[in-house]
Amino acid sequence: MPGVQTILPVMLDHVNAGRLSLQKLVELLCAAPTRLYGLLNKGTLAPGFDADITLVDMNAQRTIEDAQMASRCGWTPFAGRTVQGWPQGVVLGGSVAMWQGEVVGPPQGTMLSFADTDSLPS
Repeated sequence: MPGVQTILPVMLDHVNAGRLSLQKLVELLCAAPTRLYGLLNKGTLAPGFDADITLVDMNAQRTIEDAQMASRCGWTPFAGRTVQGWPQGVVLGGSVAMWQGEVVGPPQGTMLSFADTDSLPS
């Protein structure tokens, strides 16, 4: 799906331009989806939660290109756009999964746990 791979760099660019706070970005991309889908142990850095974190360089400038896309469609509506702010590493469950654009080790992940659907926001 176009956009999954580019949402963070595009939003970091908005943070750098002063249109969005970093705190609001974390709320929109981390905390809110976990609440919406009722995910347990995700969306915040706290004891008892999975150690999932993305490390970013707020000063890195990159131009988004179709050739960078790993999605099956192979394109992005943001091709040619230069952004400031780029993910440098991803830690999943306390283990490095991506560093400087390269996947590190075998694919990782854990089974997701969901809250009782009756407790989700309507």
